[in-house]
Amino acid sequence: MKSPHSLRILIIGPGRMGEAVKAVAQRAGHEVVGTWGRTELAAGHWPAADVAIEFTAPESAVSVMAACRARQMPLVSGTTGWEEHWEDVADAVASSGHRLLWAPNFSKGVYLFRKALGAVMSGMEGHDEFSVAVHEIHHTGKRDAPSGTAKAVARDIEERGGAQVPVTAQRIAGVPGTHTVTWRSEIDSIELTHSAMSRTGFASGAVAAAEWLVHQPANGHKIFGMDDVWG
Repeated sequence: MKSPHSLRILIIGPGRMGEAVKAVAQRAGHEVVGTWGRTELAAGHWPAADVAIEFTAPESAVSVMAACRARQMPLVSGTTGWEEHWEDVADAVASSGHRLLWAPNFSKGVYLFRKALGAVMSGMEGHDEFSVAVHEIHHTGKRDAPSGTAKAVARDIEERGGAQVPVTAQRIAGVPGTHTVTWRSEIDSIELTHSAMSRTGFASGAVAAAEWLVHQPANGHKIFGMDDVWG
């Protein structure tokens, strides 16, 4: 029997993340009404759905957002590398009321990692002998480098008064995602690291975001993020 809390979820992006989202959504009792790729998007025969979750490619994300916005279908987006279009998308969201939630990373561990980063940075205040840098490692299929998460972590540091933070990236087969912040002086090195063990954490966060988004008023005024979901 279908749960009254079950959602009809359209997954856009048939890759490994799409499959992970499908598995998590179905385990949670939701109905996956489709797993779409380019062919289905081009055909445009949209199923009845409560929310869409997309993990596509940087060159596709903005058009997927526009297609969902035209149908007022709430959208959870996990694609990175399109952020140069942020202002245009944000303006479109504000004028249309489209419910859009985007995050560079849906892992609860990364969310807590960024919270912990804030606490460490508070403790580092006044210790200017330490320089800070961000390094990330992802699988070889990751298109953008550095990752959106690494850039977000660097922004977290810079917004707390730091200078521009150097960010480096590696691509190694089989690595879901590792992000390390290092503070280094002539005599000490301090590291804070998050390492994903699988894609399940990302998929679980994306489904949690979808569950949250569909219950927001149907007049979105901004691009939501995981801070809105988890506080």
